Amino acid sequence: MITAPKAWTAIWQAPHRPLFFLAGLWALVAPAVWLLPEGVQPDKVSWHRQELLFGMAGAAAGGYLLTALPAWTKKGPVSPGVTMFATVLWCVARLTTALSQHLPATTVVIGASAYFVFVAGVLAHGIASSRAGRHIWAPFAMVLIGLLSLLWLDGEASHLAADSVPRVFLVLIILIGGRAVPAFTHSWIARFNIGDRIRNQPKLSYLAIGGIISAAGFSAAKQANAEGIALVLSGLALVLQMSGWPCLRVPRYPALFILHLAFAWTPAALLLTGLAIIFPNQLPLAAALHSATMGAMGTMMAAVMMRAAMARDGGMLLLSRTMACAFALICVATMVRVLAGWIGGAYFDPIVTAAASWMLAWGLFLIAYVPALSGPVPRPVLSADGARLPLAVPKR
Repeated sequence: MITAPKAWTAIWQAPHRPLFFLAGLWALVAPAVWLLPEGVQPDKVSWHRQELLFGMAGAAAGGYLLTALPAWTKKGPVSPGVTMFATVLWCVARLTTALSQHLPATTVVIGASAYFVFVAGVLAHGIASSRAGRHIWAPFAMVLIGLLSLLWLDGEASHLAADSVPRVFLVLIILIGGRAVPAFTHSWIARFNIGDRIRNQPKLSYLAIGGIISAAGFSAAKQANAEGIALVLSGLALVLQMSGWPCLRVPRYPALFILHLAFAWTPAALLLTGLAIIFPNQLPLAAALHSATMGAMGTMMAAVMMRAAMARDGGMLLLSRTMACAFALICVATMVRVLAGWIGGAYFDPIVTAAASWMLAWGLFLIAYVPALSGPVPRPVLSADGARLPLAVPKR
């Protein structure tokens, strides 16, 4: 039996442990604002968007990048001290933003951005010291998200941050998922001699990213149609890239299948956003936004974070029933929220239903993830390839 001090120490042995847990916890907490009576929370939309984008997604992004850093630098894992300090700064950021109206401006700026700056500094130092320059996008992305978190607190510039942050995370999903998903698929095919060859075209990922960046320029120039077309072309590029992946084979490997499903939300979100901008009267922009935040971001973060808590057997990660239910509920919540404008409220409130489904999903995620906070850290954390310290198959 693990004593409390040992369990406390084990949490800091890998950055994904506390940060993934906090990401799941905040995903559970943030939408609760929609279940409160009217008048209790002055601005439900702003609060829950801010906490999901910078709280949940910020913790998930930091946890993933710090966990991936040793693989990029070929050095040892991030120290427990760095993990603990990053976690403390994340908590400070949440407290600072909640009390931003009652704190000096300097305190708010430092408190809200320190987590992102610190993680970016750790990433930049590791990348520079190991000459892994091709990963320089990682610290740059964290700095950019930190700057956008400050713009969000500025009333006049908050709309810019609201539009930009989801697209920054979509770029991160393309950069990370566009490499990881086909790589995991190729490894599975090669290991078990599935027979299907994967035809990945990474240039299409770069084309999609270029489209998203171009869309930002068109948005700044008030060229709505051009912005929408750029996003649609980005989505089509990713659809073309995924057409070379053996998606019809992967359902036999559930841990890999949910990654494919999660990545598929990214081209869907780009297509919906582009079409909503071009045809605002036919497709609500709010629906497209939730396909990006709840759909692309929520499912990909869940699919990746679950891998850190999956049992391992014969070179495969095992998706438990609890995790499968959690992932399915995230997809259901997203679909209900995206279709809310068409569903109407005659029989049930789709926004409350989506929030309740989302919260139940992340509650299940936390139940499945808690055991991964203790014990030895399996390496590699997010893959079963060359895994050490295999875990017993869970009964959850």
